[in-house]
Amino acid sequence: MGNHLLRSEGSVESIFAGEFAHQLDEKGRLAIPAKFRPRFKEGAVVTRWDPECLALFPAPEWESLNAAIATRPRTDPAVVRFQRFLVASAHEADPDGQGRIVIPQHLRDWAGLTDEAVVVGVSRNLEVWQPVRWRTHLGEVERSIGETLKDLGI
Repeated sequence: MGNHLLRSEGSVESIFAGEFAHQLDEKGRLAIPAKFRPRFKEGAVVTRWDPECLALFPAPEWESLNAAIATRPRTDPAVVRFQRFLVASAHEADPDGQGRIVIPQHLRDWAGLTDEAVVVGVSRNLEVWQPVRWRTHLGEVERSIGETLKDLGI
């Protein structure tokens, strides 16, 4: 599976799709898959994500997500918890000349990342998984996908 292109009114918008095995170097740098690097030219944000992976957002998508959160009531406990979870751990990460970003140690620890990672495209952002966690999660999804699709009306 690869990057799909959607065409709308003459413009091309790409979505993130696919699964990629990558290495982290000794400095905690992870290469963004080459075909997605142009989407990160304005910068990137890496943060905790549900259930136990990291999310990697292009800067404009991160801004869009925060704008959507800002429309929710500040007094809603679920919104406050989500903001604390998501925003408190966020790290701006400008890709270097080789398309690599530094994942801070606290995020690598939280996600269980050492020297290997699986980068997964999930439409609007990338997820970064520890390989065993990814395989376990994917197995759980595969076992429940029928009910999930039914519940979504698909």
